[in-house]
Amino acid sequence: MKISEKEVLRYLKHSGTTIDERTSALIEQIASELTDKTSPKNVYGIWDCRLDSNAMQLDSMTVNSQNLAGHLHGCRRIALMAVTLGTGADTLIRRYSVQDMEKAVIAHAVCAVMIEEYCDTIENEIAQKPEVSGLYHTTRFSPGYGDFDIVHQKDILRLLNCSSRIGLTLTNGYMLIPSKSVTAVIGFARETSLQNTEEKKENRTKCERCGDELCAFREAN
Repeated sequence: MKISEKEVLRYLKHSGTTIDERTSALIEQIASELTDKTSPKNVYGIWDCRLDSNAMQLDSMTVNSQNLAGHLHGCRRIALMAVTLGTGADTLIRRYSVQDMEKAVIAHAVCAVMIEEYCDTIENEIAQKPEVSGLYHTTRFSPGYGDFDIVHQKDILRLLNCSSRIGLTLTNGYMLIPSKSVTAVIGFARETSLQNTEEKKENRTKCERCGDELCAFREAN
């Protein structure tokens, strides 16, 4: 997996600044080590869904969220996805945390880039499936964004059978284990049925898809 140094620097809050050769070499080294130690896995499924202005329902999962319902407005099908870099990333970061905190910080940033790039790959794979082929798809929307309660991590893991299929589980506080993992919802609709379609087409940067407008990593528009 090719890791973008520019994206790593954004997570390190060095975006737009010049870094020395030592830091660049360190990013390359850690990216190489993480690529060797991680085993990315994914699982996803596609369902018909029911939507109103305040909720989304598919199968046995009901989410009361105006933000999610608005994001999915006009969608006829929903994909749930879960991806993980595996336990190797957590193990390596723990080792760095004991030995060298600078490496640990860089490793967290590299993992953030790796998981985003992997999510993009799986999102594109889902969009090619016959069940949704030819439909316009929204950007990813994850539990914890806006009023999409993080407790719904449990629903996604249950419906996708994540524990047995990719080894992804939850803490009592609904945090994912391994930690370098993501769950998300993607909506599919005929383009003419979406509100603000042109705006949705343009809002496809990694930062604009996230509802956390106060995030320190958010790119300026």
